[in-house]
Amino acid sequence: MEISTHLKQRLVLGSAGFAILLVAIYFSYTVPFRALFVFLNAAVICLALLEYYHLVQHKGFKPQMMLGMTCGMAYVISIYYAQKYEELTSLPHLVLLLTLVVFFLSFFNQQPNPLANLAVSAFGIIYLVIPLSYGIKINYFYHSLEDGDGRLWLIYAFLLAKMTDTGAYFIGKVLGKTKLALMISPKKTVEGAIGGFGAAILTSLCFYFGAALKMTLWQSIVLGAVISLAAQFGDLAESLLKRDAGVKDSSSHLPGLGGILDIVDSLVFALPLMYFVLKMNLVG
Repeated sequence: MEISTHLKQRLVLGSAGFAILLVAIYFSYTVPFRALFVFLNAAVICLALLEYYHLVQHKGFKPQMMLGMTCGMAYVISIYYAQKYEELTSLPHLVLLLTLVVFFLSFFNQQPNPLANLAVSAFGIIYLVIPLSYGIKINYFYHSLEDGDGRLWLIYAFLLAKMTDTGAYFIGKVLGKTKLALMISPKKTVEGAIGGFGAAILTSLCFYFGAALKMTLWQSIVLGAVISLAAQFGDLAESLLKRDAGVKDSSSHLPGLGGILDIVDSLVFALPLMYFVLKMNLVG
């Protein structure tokens, strides 16, 4: 009964979240909704960052939480303007430089253990804010719809990552026997990982046969495979941090799903990978 309740919560909240995501992405090219789309991205990223800071607090560190979230939001917004205006392409780099400066300044007033606390504060920006901001870069990758639609590639990357999670969850529940990484995440299995891998490739093939995106059959298979691997690596990376902190879920605010960090962990490496594939003109 407990498992079925957990599964029901997971499906309901997951479906609702995906519906909201689709609406937000669909209207993200409409002028009144662009600011809302960027703000939602910034809010989700900063909430994930906040959960990361809570994790490191379990280890006894004292990160600069509010400062990190403020700088994180500034960086996400700067990414949008850098994509929109060519003359502002260096703005995110300036924000990162200022972030490093203000992090150091915040420890000039004799705060304890500056080396460790400064390191964990800055790592949150590197681990979450920068990689997840690639979602905005993908969404606004093309300057006109004649060149391509970044929204479709963002949905594609998101769906592949989430189908990897879903496939791994269900196949792991039914067939999982061989532990994948016992010391990091005891519940993850090799069978589940293979199920997630297959689910991602099938999802990628659906995009190919639906002619929604410009890619060949082999490109759809290879891209589906590598994004799935990136998604599973991101999941294991977060599990490593939670394991060290002695925490099961990054938050208990979302029944059946854990926290925001548990939801976006599979995107941390998948989104930058998707962007680089587009940037190198490997697809599209």
